[in-house]
Amino acid sequence: MNALLLKQISVISAIAGAVLGIVTIIPFVGNFTFLFTMSLVGAALVVYLKRMSLVGYVEPKDAALFGAMSGFISFIGFSITFLPVATLIGVFAKSTYFMGISLLMRSGVFVWLMMILFIAALSALMNAFSAMVAAYVYAQIEPKPDENNTNIEIIEE
Repeated sequence: MNALLLKQISVISAIAGAVLGIVTIIPFVGNFTFLFTMSLVGAALVVYLKRMSLVGYVEPKDAALFGAMSGFISFIGFSITFLPVATLIGVFAKSTYFMGISLLMRSGVFVWLMMILFIAALSALMNAFSAMVAAYVYAQIEPKPDENNTNIEIIEE
């Protein structure tokens, strides 16, 4: 596995999670962005890597690793941006949606840390599956490169 590629995946996933965490503050759009963060960031990452030609042929097992890694990191980035902003909005706006998040933040550091890690693990699992499906679709569209493709001509005189 290429270490530079794994670093790029980590950075892209963290940025995507932070952006989706900020967008989730919008009430109606928030439900869709949360579902996207939980299940489709891995597939979007595989599509991005293929479009930018950062990877060649991606096998489903490699895509599952990319998806799991991106799902976990993107949800951590999501939580780092969403929870403090939603707590501040809950304190000032007294909205029921943001008030629930505010109560979660007041329940204790250990409780919300364990909750974030558990949901990040679930996000990693779902993103691994979606990235594996994306790699499978790419494998059906473009053929696997032949590794043993040699042309040897034997000329008898």
